[in-house]
Amino acid sequence: MNNGIRKIALIMVFSFVFLSLGLVYWQVVKADEMLDNPANRRAVYLEERITRGGIFDRNGVVLAKTEQTADGKVRTYPLGEMFEPLLGYATVKYGSAGLEATEAETLLGMKNPSILRRIQNTFELQRTGNDLILTLDSRLQETAYQSLQGKTGAVVAIDPQNGDVLALVSQPSYDAGTIEQDWDKIITKEDSPLVNHAFSMFPPGSIMKVVTSAAIFQAGLDTTELYDCEGSTVINGQTIQEQNDKAHGWVNYDLALAYSCNTYFAQYGIKAGVNHFLEAVSNFGFGRDIPFDLYVPVSSITRDDPLPEDLSLNLFAESTFGQGQVMVSPFHMALITAGVANDGKIMVPHLIDSVLDSKQNSIYRRTPEVWLTPLSKEEAEKITSGMVLAVNKGTASPGAISGAQIAAKTGSAEPGGDGDTHAWYIAFAPAENPEIAVAVLVEHGGTGGGAAAPIAKAVIEKALELKEGED
Repeated sequence: MNNGIRKIALIMVFSFVFLSLGLVYWQVVKADEMLDNPANRRAVYLEERITRGGIFDRNGVVLAKTEQTADGKVRTYPLGEMFEPLLGYATVKYGSAGLEATEAETLLGMKNPSILRRIQNTFELQRTGNDLILTLDSRLQETAYQSLQGKTGAVVAIDPQNGDVLALVSQPSYDAGTIEQDWDKIITKEDSPLVNHAFSMFPPGSIMKVVTSAAIFQAGLDTTELYDCEGSTVINGQTIQEQNDKAHGWVNYDLALAYSCNTYFAQYGIKAGVNHFLEAVSNFGFGRDIPFDLYVPVSSITRDDPLPEDLSLNLFAESTFGQGQVMVSPFHMALITAGVANDGKIMVPHLIDSVLDSKQNSIYRRTPEVWLTPLSKEEAEKITSGMVLAVNKGTASPGAISGAQIAAKTGSAEPGGDGDTHAWYIAFAPAENPEIAVAVLVEHGGTGGGAAAPIAKAVIEKALELKEGED
């Protein structure tokens, strides 16, 4: 009898301990992670007593704020679709997404709370969260948004010297202010407005030649050597063709980049060797997590391994000019372009410039720091020289602007199937002292020079105009 009671008592004690440990694990150890999970509506429910902080651009323009109405608190987005899906939404019915989800802790003042806030949280007192000040410039964002509107794709603009994200547009988009009313229409709309296309993965096509250039330089190959482009070449039984089978004739490295010569980069990439190529792509961030305020998928060289130890000869040849199985996001390509512009150094990208508490005291300020150094200054200058020639005499000329020299590279990536090619354009300006780096992708847009270059041109012109106004 006593043994039976003892067993029941032990079971109850162990159950209590197990349950207590479980509660501690989920409410203390995993509390922050759970709060950031978009599927968790706890953050939204907390807003019954905590007023979510506002989100502002770098000049103080309101991008999102909470207003008190007769029916309760309402989250509003004054600039409508322009900043979506980047900002995201926060609703009781559909949870949260975008920056509203990943920065919920900060916006509600739950992250590293002060003693006063711990007391307010303990007694569930009414209070206001923190404001986010972003690095985005709403004037540049509007230019990018208007230029891309009606197309599917993305525009990313970065300050190459400090990693500030100046514009980040994805199309199609939606109005977060009417998300609950428009939900069914949004989720059934073609090309997925809820998906941020700036972080989606695409074959890069010829803009990959900027990365392959590093392998050619670092293998010590003579870039002044002339190569006779006949419109196609055969490597290991596989025919590599130029776009429209065009023969470029005798070209050196600069002309090969300017004319976007596939066969030059395939032949010289193979001469450089697979080890130099894989080292170069790794140095540019392929196969690595990008340190950023939002999740960006890892860019990859093959489907099975983002950064393999070896490649078959045929896949290696295709990878040198951005085909085969290479996949990269517009956001990562903007970082790669910014790295070339910044003497070979890729800065850690930032979207959040600072965080202010409810009394407007600064509680966080971003600090510029180098992420990767894939190129020496001399190597970055060589690529810049080829990109300048591409604008002045080559495929990137549709992006040329009056009064400033830009450096650019086009890409027309084959997506597979019968669809039109994805149109890419990467650029920075002024070439001699870069202040902005841009990557534009128009999905199934055709050629980079035809579909993407005018968008990059408009964004760069606006950026230089704004910069001139500041001086």
